[in-house]
Amino acid sequence: MYQTPILIIAFNRPEKVKILIESLRKVTPNNIYLSVDGPRPGNLSDVENTNAVKELFANIDWSCDIRRLFHDDNLGCSLAPREAFNWFFSNEHSGVILEDDCIPHVDFFKFAEEMLLKYRDNPTILNINGSNLGYRLTNGQSYTFSRYMNMTGWATWADRAKNIDYSIESWKKVQFPLWYLYTILRQNVFDFDINWYKYWKHKFDLTVSKPKITWWDYQWIYFQRSNNKLSVVPAVNLVKNIGFDIEGTHTQEEKNPAANIPLQAMPESIIHPLKVKPDFVYEEFVKWVWCYHKRLPTIFYIKQFISRLIGRP
Repeated sequence: MYQTPILIIAFNRPEKVKILIESLRKVTPNNIYLSVDGPRPGNLSDVENTNAVKELFANIDWSCDIRRLFHDDNLGCSLAPREAFNWFFSNEHSGVILEDDCIPHVDFFKFAEEMLLKYRDNPTILNINGSNLGYRLTNGQSYTFSRYMNMTGWATWADRAKNIDYSIESWKKVQFPLWYLYTILRQNVFDFDINWYKYWKHKFDLTVSKPKITWWDYQWIYFQRSNNKLSVVPAVNLVKNIGFDIEGTHTQEEKNPAANIPLQAMPESIIHPLKVKPDFVYEEFVKWVWCYHKRLPTIFYIKQFISRLIGRP
């Protein structure tokens, strides 16, 4: 039985929840926190589907402790997860977080548990990613590090979660945004990837200007980059996102490169990196998956070739 607490964040997708529960059954977690957002006003389908989600967890067929946070009103894709995080981490010092469309490989649970223990007292590490976006780590190590967290199944600690300012008030005070982003996002002084900086400027501008936002993850990345934190990234993809379809709020592009990335098993023995430092080759891959989509830039292949020559990420 799996002992690390798991937070499940769900809404109105019972068919995806069925798949998630099947993946949980493989490790029979003992400690589950279930957060279900309320139906949208006047939406009878939401009422039916949110009730179906609750019923699925009520009928779990292994012995476990399930704590529930059921909202009567619809809080939305930003506030509902944030409320769930606060609830979860007011009771637990660390844990795994899975949204209802994030399907983990069985090895993700062991990996997350081991990484939570190993880096518990290292404040540089913000979280453990479950997805590596399909990246191929070729140096024989079991994981690498990135300056960008990934929200497709992840794990973290309460003391990290409490530091996130979801209003990112400090962004409002930045006088020269593109210059600031250059200083915190660049890989070196010659990194003039202006489109990447503009990409994040747009995300952060929307976060502080829109009266109602539907995300919480950009705020985590803002904190991460503003405070020079790193994420653990597994060498193989341990969590896939099955939510790229018409039911998704932000992920309706079925051919998105982040959609349904095949799961892989983690080697039995964890081989740790010798140094805690960002993998810039991986980060070029992240840029392509999140921002550019069409083809990997030439710099990715150059950096990958050089890293193979010198035998490090």
